[in-house]
Amino acid sequence: MMIKQGTERLNSPTVWLPDKLDAAWELKQQLGSESCYIAGGTLLQTQWQKSVECPRHLISLEKIKEMTGYEKTNVNGEAGIRIGALTTLAACKEEPSLFSNIPLLQEAVKQVAAPAVRNRATVGGNLMGKFGDLIPALMALDAYLSFYDGDHLKLKRLLAWSGEINRSILTAIFIPENQYLDQKSFFYKKLGFREAFTPSIVTISGCCQLNSQKEVLITRLAAGGSTTPYQRLSGCEKLLEGFTLSNQLLEDLFHAIREEFTTADDAFTSADYKKTIAANMIVSKIAGLAG
Repeated sequence: MMIKQGTERLNSPTVWLPDKLDAAWELKQQLGSESCYIAGGTLLQTQWQKSVECPRHLISLEKIKEMTGYEKTNVNGEAGIRIGALTTLAACKEEPSLFSNIPLLQEAVKQVAAPAVRNRATVGGNLMGKFGDLIPALMALDAYLSFYDGDHLKLKRLLAWSGEINRSILTAIFIPENQYLDQKSFFYKKLGFREAFTPSIVTISGCCQLNSQKEVLITRLAAGGSTTPYQRLSGCEKLLEGFTLSNQLLEDLFHAIREEFTTADDAFTSADYKKTIAANMIVSKIAGLAG
């Protein structure tokens, strides 16, 4: 079933309310560049407040049941948690029975905007904005994304998708059970501007699991923010894994992060500043995990 909501306000968009994935997909093909998908709408609202022109057509996804809910499930033989793309950020923070095993996601959610925004903003919307604060946390959790491409649902690693322009509909996020992290092995930190609802200057996230001799067993590092796409620092991960943490190793890591983290100057901060900030934050967090 398709519902169209018109309006008498001048220059206001037409809102479409499909209740099936294929209907939403077909609408986007028909309406083209004059339309966009919308869920909670918080990201679009901030753009409109900055005088970005509103599309003529908004395709709301809120009635599509396949995109709602969260549950323990199996995907490709792996146990984990499936989070519907329409799940609000508040739900990820306030549902301990399901999300207590992934405190890294809960920590990231705490640092996204204000409570009123988290009550409306969705996990899917945060990711599709490309610079959402949940992305580095989900990278560190080796998350998978489920997309609808007009014919089928396809599962793709977040790492494989993050650099692409993808026109498919994001339907769900899957976090494998073997990626759950305890409170002592993960970190997340966001350095932002004073102005509300602006992208962070740099956001870092990751994990570093150590044994009793402080040897690095597993590490995953992600960084990005502002105009810098989020990226996994795989070279830095290899530098750490299998070695015992020491002052020299942490110093080597600092320089490796500055070398591997790809960013650029923008209107507010230089690339060199962002590289240094990212390196300082990650090294500080890993040193803290070691005690």
